[in-house]
Amino acid sequence: MRRLTRRWNGQFSARTGRGVILLLPLLGAFLAVMVQQTASASDQAVDDMSISVRLTVKREPVNVAVAPGAKALSIVKGDTGEPAACGDNASFVSIEAEGLSLFLNGKNARTSKIAIESPDGIIIVNGNRYRGRIEVEAAGGGLLITNVVPLRWYLASVLGAEMPDRAPLEALKAQSVVSRSYILHRMADNTTYPPVCDSILSQVYKGVSSEKPSTVRAVRETTGLVLTHNKSPIDACFSASSGGHTASAKDVWDNDVPYLIGKSDPFSAGGEYGEWKLELKSDECERLLLRAGRDVGGLQDIVVIRTDKSGRASGVALLGSRGRVLIRGTDLRMLFGTRRLRSTMFDVERTRDGFVFSGKGYGHGVGLSQEGAGRMAQAGYSLEQILHFYYTGVTLERHSVNPK
Repeated sequence: MRRLTRRWNGQFSARTGRGVILLLPLLGAFLAVMVQQTASASDQAVDDMSISVRLTVKREPVNVAVAPGAKALSIVKGDTGEPAACGDNASFVSIEAEGLSLFLNGKNARTSKIAIESPDGIIIVNGNRYRGRIEVEAAGGGLLITNVVPLRWYLASVLGAEMPDRAPLEALKAQSVVSRSYILHRMADNTTYPPVCDSILSQVYKGVSSEKPSTVRAVRETTGLVLTHNKSPIDACFSASSGGHTASAKDVWDNDVPYLIGKSDPFSAGGEYGEWKLELKSDECERLLLRAGRDVGGLQDIVVIRTDKSGRASGVALLGSRGRVLIRGTDLRMLFGTRRLRSTMFDVERTRDGFVFSGKGYGHGVGLSQEGAGRMAQAGYSLEQILHFYYTGVTLERHSVNPK
């Protein structure tokens, strides 16, 4: 998911937010009582379960180590649990794949999968530190690296990577519940979603480096709390800023989700992503279109022909010397780059040399707006109030590993 920048400078504006959700204070107090009543000392919170996260590896061989002075790694074969080559008293191991065989420090381990653990708890993979266990598998001539880590530590890292750790505590707590719900929803439906990874295709995860005291606290104070709909964790989508109006999942992905309904969001109006501009030369646009298999010739104009209820461009016409192409606003954003074309809430103007996009917000705009959540927290709203503002008709409850 798209993350907010590290700088936190949002100031809540009474003009934009006062009186928008008058019933939230009473609702929040009621929900807080309900959450306390549903918690049970005998429950084993979902935060204690392990989650498998596919790590992005940009170079091979993959080097795995422990910190200087730490106890040696335990390296065993994934199929038998027997010690693998170089598995005894190894503080460093270099791993390569050849076909379906793994080579450890140049020696054939005679297995396609190994599990690596550290008695001291921290494992260093290509310079990055991770908790839990590292699993390595030879596949397709390369390596698949997976970090098996307790959910609570995964969430503490995700919060620090997806949101400024200096954001108000209630906003971090709200994001903790959102991230927990989001990932549990995807894990429960592994036929629809790809494996959990460490990028924005799931949630950004950086291991120990993005854990901060504030993110650890936010996870601890929301242990086991999940947003549900029909008793199942919701697909709790989120983005950096809604730009003043959240989007419906129906409009963005043509997926009608009852709790992901667009609404006016004055808490996200203005601010860091209140207004932005992107200038693109005509020849760059043509090159990007051609690379995507959309050859319109000389690009003459880009016209927003349809917007959704939130004001986002849902249909865009590309007018060229070889004809006209219609494209979804979300596809155009992917084509031009999501970091540059920050959202689909934009107008576009033809200039002498190209095009100027004038927009608001950052990300798809569905679900929680991190910028809005921060401003709500600054204004004194609780995590329950924040969550029930951004998600419609959901229940906040504490889950156990095997809820009854």
